Amino acid sequence: MNSIYTMAEKNDLKLNGILLFVLTTKVLWVLSLFSHFAIKHYFTGVSYYLELNENIEYMLHNLFTFALGILMIYLFNHLTPDLVCIKGHSKFYLYSFGILSIIGILHKVLHKYVKRFDKLEDKVEDKVENEL
Repeated sequence: MNSIYTMAEKNDLKLNGILLFVLTTKVLWVLSLFSHFAIKHYFTGVSYYLELNENIEYMLHNLFTFALGILMIYLFNHLTPDLVCIKGHSKFYLYSFGILSIIGILHKVLHKYVKRFDKLEDKVEDKVENEL
């Protein structure tokens, strides 16, 4: 029997958990998109709810991208050659893309929620400009 079919027949709890998390996050993000219109319709003068909904959309989108990066790392890991039917450089590129997705989201989160990171980055930029 082909290894693709035997992999699909296995009950991989880690993979199922990751997929369920990714799907749930995406569904919640889509619901938050539609709730944006409901908030605009029912709470026309209140900007607090729109801002809260935009923050939720932002966090869910980042969480989805982070979870997708974890999924790509899990699927295209070089230590698990029998999980997917992709081999060689394509598998490495997809694995690398998963790592870069996670790094990109962590960078966005640091800039948005950790103000000390922005100050530290400004100090580094100033020091580099002064040295040049």
